[in-house]
Amino acid sequence: MTSTKTEGNGEAPVTRREILGWCMYDVADSAFTTVIVTTAFAMYFARVVVGNPSRADQLWGWAASISELAVGLAAPVLGAIADYSGKRKRFLAACAAAIVLFTASLWLARPGTVALALALYVAANIGFAGGGVFIDSFLPGISTPENAGRISGLKWAMGYASGLLSLALCLPLARHIKADATPADIARARLIPVLVAAYYALAVIPTFLFLRERSRPEVPPPGVHYIRAGYARFRRTLRHVGRYRQLTRLLVAFLIYNDGIVTVIYFAARYAVDEIGFTEADTVRLFIALNVVAVAGAILFGRLADAVGQKKTIMLSLLVWLGAVLAAFFSHAKASFYLAAGLAGVGMGSSQSVTRSMVALFTPKENAAEFFGFLGVAGKALAFLGPVVFGTISAHTGSKRPAILVIGFFFLAGMAVLATVDERRGREDARIPLGALSQD
Repeated sequence: MTSTKTEGNGEAPVTRREILGWCMYDVADSAFTTVIVTTAFAMYFARVVVGNPSRADQLWGWAASISELAVGLAAPVLGAIADYSGKRKRFLAACAAAIVLFTASLWLARPGTVALALALYVAANIGFAGGGVFIDSFLPGISTPENAGRISGLKWAMGYASGLLSLALCLPLARHIKADATPADIARARLIPVLVAAYYALAVIPTFLFLRERSRPEVPPPGVHYIRAGYARFRRTLRHVGRYRQLTRLLVAFLIYNDGIVTVIYFAARYAVDEIGFTEADTVRLFIALNVVAVAGAILFGRLADAVGQKKTIMLSLLVWLGAVLAAFFSHAKASFYLAAGLAGVGMGSSQSVTRSMVALFTPKENAAEFFGFLGVAGKALAFLGPVVFGTISAHTGSKRPAILVIGFFFLAGMAVLATVDERRGREDARIPLGALSQD
């Protein structure tokens, strides 16, 4: 296998197989986001478990917010511990196991079991969000400034393609999700999370077979446990992270515009059904089209980022997101909503992927998990706000249209902060590890 990068410190070269293993984690993750978070199980929760779409919006938003906030608070500390112990793959395995276990347990969700369904969903979503922090922290070690955008884009493209496949596998069961579902319909629909859990467990195997643990453990002082040492490292990071000013600005920008992205992902299916008149079958076709566009967007924007720079590419993707929000607000027919979904697909396939590669370029390799933990905070710290705002506005107005319009302001504000980031300085700052700063 041809290597794509050779470490100067004597480590084994990065192979295409290792990059494939890194990408396969998104293949597994996308089954969870596509089927559980966005489409089939989200509709099952609203129509069967709750039976009231407006109330379901609010509950789903709060569940998403709780899980995002929990990971946001824990991610930097866990990242510091993972960097210190050199055991990122073990943390990643724990997150994957949580997703499989709690997703499969959603089989227990039946009509009226609202609290149980929400608790299991929150637990699975915490595993999903935590896994994202640790898998992303491997990117600085397997990429270079010349190919980070393409590698990140490939991972997202494979993920969206996997979302299509997992949705297709669940489609025969999803047809039984309806407000007047019979006991036989419910029994079949309840198998959806079990199928997703099995799909996830199989898809994630190459990650643990091929992806190397390239972080180097540090020996803590005598009598000091890794957890205590990890907290100490986290405190050190808080003292010095301000020295990485461009990275800090990027994380603040991501904190804002990612909230808009997360909210759209959580509520897109129910917006299509309740505001445009999509049927469940229409929604499935819509998300097939959206994921096809997202695959192309991730690949093309990844290449564009390597060619013209990450910052310009993210700015372009956020303009696309604004177009998607406006198109959704003004859409009253299925044809025009397909345009909105197409723009959202391009935005989904580009903005988060390119942001991840930009963070990798701004991050000292020695502190990858820790810094991606801060990316996790940026992704979660306000991620609770968008779903709560959307769900609250939808519940009080009886319409999702004003709610989706408000989400557009998250993209505008994120662009304003991103405009202050100096990409060249950010790459230069990444050459200085935190350990060197702590000697100051």
